[in-house]
Amino acid sequence: MIRRLLLPLALLAALPALAQEKFIVVASTTSTEQSGLFGYLLPVFQKKTGIQVRVVALGTGQALDLARRGDADVVFVHARSAEEKFLGEGHGVVSTSCTTTSS
Repeated sequence: MIRRLLLPLALLAALPALAQEKFIVVASTTSTEQSGLFGYLLPVFQKKTGIQVRVVALGTGQALDLARRGDADVVFVHARSAEEKFLGEGHGVVSTSCTTTSS
């Protein structure tokens, strides 16, 4: 009898987690957030994946620190040396350049 009750109770306890929306946190620089890029990209991403995106706009160092603590899933920064140090410390998985600047 007790075994029959444990499974339904475990499923009932898990319901709040199942009901939560899927989301990722993007730690970004303030300049990127203010540029309007996320306003363009995120609706497309969210529609395609069903995953909501929460952007936290900070300075580069703060964005990388947020990710170091495990509080961000994606980091969007534009200081290559800081990004390389972050990756070298084993915090990141992949680095992709999404913009270039012509001189």
